Amino acid sequence: MINWWSSLVLEKQIFYAIGIVAIAILLFQMFLTIIGIDAHHDADLGGHGDHDSGVSLLSIRTITAFFVGFGWGGVIILNHGYSVVAAVIGGFATGVVFLLVTALLIRNLLRLQGSGNLNYRNAIGVIGTVYSTIPGQERGGGQLELLVQGRLITAEAYNRTAQDLKPGSKARVIDLIGQSTLLVEPLTNPPNA
Repeated sequence: MINWWSSLVLEKQIFYAIGIVAIAILLFQMFLTIIGIDAHHDADLGGHGDHDSGVSLLSIRTITAFFVGFGWGGVIILNHGYSVVAAVIGGFATGVVFLLVTALLIRNLLRLQGSGNLNYRNAIGVIGTVYSTIPGQERGGGQLELLVQGRLITAEAYNRTAQDLKPGSKARVIDLIGQSTLLVEPLTNPPNA
């Protein structure tokens, strides 16, 4: 191994070092994720992440993926006899592709994890029980407990009517605000049980 390393020209040593260190960091990140330590600890280096999915274009994972692509892309180009300039340009292009693919994969995987298969649109028309007071005239949110798609959930809810809805009272979902906040109205004629 030492003989192989010392037989490499400096340019190849640099690209190999970048690729090997980046792979080691990537494997370490995967190990932490598998054992559950690394969940939601990916630093957002871009300043503004996608709050819906929990990942930004520039994060620790995507930058690590960039360096994996840059290092190994450069090694492959140098091994094919091209110049150092071609290796830097090709490595950079490969790194950008790795960064974008990684960001896209992480974003889509986190969306699956976060949303599951619960569709809050299915709550429209459902009657639920007020869990915490829902102030009238949309002065603030409360919580409604209801059965949606066979699941008992507690969701944030707003109320357009003038009266406050007290815990234990019944309310019907009439619309959605955003993706998961319910708009409710008091149930004036409760169904006979």
